[in-house]
Amino acid sequence: MRPTTERQPLSLRQRLILALMTPLVIILAASSIFDFQLAKRTANRAHDQALADNVYDLAAHLKRQLPSRDLDLTEEAEAMLRSNAPDMLYFSVTDAFGKVLAGDADLPSQPFPKNDQIEFADGQYRGHVVRIASHRISGYGQDFQIVVLETTEKRQQASVRILTAMIVPNLAVVLATLLAVIFGVRQGLLPLHAVERDIAGRSANDLHEIDMAGTPAEVRPMLGRLNELFSLVRESVEIQQRFIADAAHQLRTPLAGLQTQLDLASAEGAFKESPERYRALDEASTRLGHLLSQLLTYAQAETSGSQIERFEAVDLGMLVEDSASLFLDAALARSIDLGFDISPARTRGFPWMLREALSNLIDNALRYSPEGGTVTVHCGAEQGQAYLGVEDSGSGIPEEHVRHVFERFYRIPGSPGHGCGLGLAIVQEIAELHGARVTFPPSLLGGLHVRIVFPSAS
Repeated sequence: MRPTTERQPLSLRQRLILALMTPLVIILAASSIFDFQLAKRTANRAHDQALADNVYDLAAHLKRQLPSRDLDLTEEAEAMLRSNAPDMLYFSVTDAFGKVLAGDADLPSQPFPKNDQIEFADGQYRGHVVRIASHRISGYGQDFQIVVLETTEKRQQASVRILTAMIVPNLAVVLATLLAVIFGVRQGLLPLHAVERDIAGRSANDLHEIDMAGTPAEVRPMLGRLNELFSLVRESVEIQQRFIADAAHQLRTPLAGLQTQLDLASAEGAFKESPERYRALDEASTRLGHLLSQLLTYAQAETSGSQIERFEAVDLGMLVEDSASLFLDAALARSIDLGFDISPARTRGFPWMLREALSNLIDNALRYSPEGGTVTVHCGAEQGQAYLGVEDSGSGIPEEHVRHVFERFYRIPGSPGHGCGLGLAIVQEIAELHGARVTFPPSLLGGLHVRIVFPSAS
């Protein structure tokens, strides 16, 4: 059994066009039918009048020859009477007893008129649709019936011309109206498109209010409710930020006390007989402090999306110098050559966040580079886009793990060191907040090369 596909609802534009065009098309169709019938009746009356003229001509011939009961038409008169191209014309003159005095003897019989008015009717004759005119005349005590039949070719041609004359202008009106309606609906929905672009261009954490200036009155209540929702979410975010700051402070204080007590205990010789236990405790304390710092940074990056208007100019060269210098001791401890490749480059953003992102990249590079390896921190600009990058001589990231490394707490199986799997997740979060992207260009050192590429300054 094939799965049924759910029918998509009509868009607002489609509904407006349908609501406007449906009655308009119905009105135009009804108007065309009415105009066609009216014009057709007018044309038929003109043709009936022409047919009546033929009847009157026969009546005039008949009256001139009364009281004779024989109607003698000359060939020229009969030819003139029958000349009605493209239609064929047939006639008969009979007396009150049905005797044919002149014309076609096989015409269908018609009721004898009760008065002197010409009576019209439709009928069939010799396989053709015909229009029939019947007339009664009296003279010298005698009654005669004149019947004239005419095929309807001219009437049909006239109907086609009338129908064409009606349909073409009305179709033109419908098309012109349709274009006007589509244009009008499109112009009327432009404010909604502007709101849609505003919302679509936001990050997940951008919660500033939607500007309702110039928006239609019909959507203002909805936008007002949406702004109220944004306000509630902003308040929730602020509460979350305060909680994170308080929690970080409360956690750092006992953690610092723990580290101090470990150092004092070690200085007093408490771990003289088991130095490996001290190293394990010290390493665990250091890892806990590092994890706490990264969790705080990640949370702050997540909740700073609505503050992009506070971006400021950042000199990436100075940022590299300040950040990398903090890791010189760690690099020397493992005999790693920590170098710089700085070119002038500037961007806009939060300096402290970019410093955290770069610090995470440098920290990762030092952790996963072998002793005696090389780490290079660089910045610059290519094709109008500033970048920050860190390159190392470590083992790099296998291809099958590249798409997972931005996930929180993801660590490549078998990775050395004691990382917590938040470094690249923080870098990605900060990069997205700044409208940047994280790439992995080839490394000249044979290891991993991570680069943050910022949007063009325009």
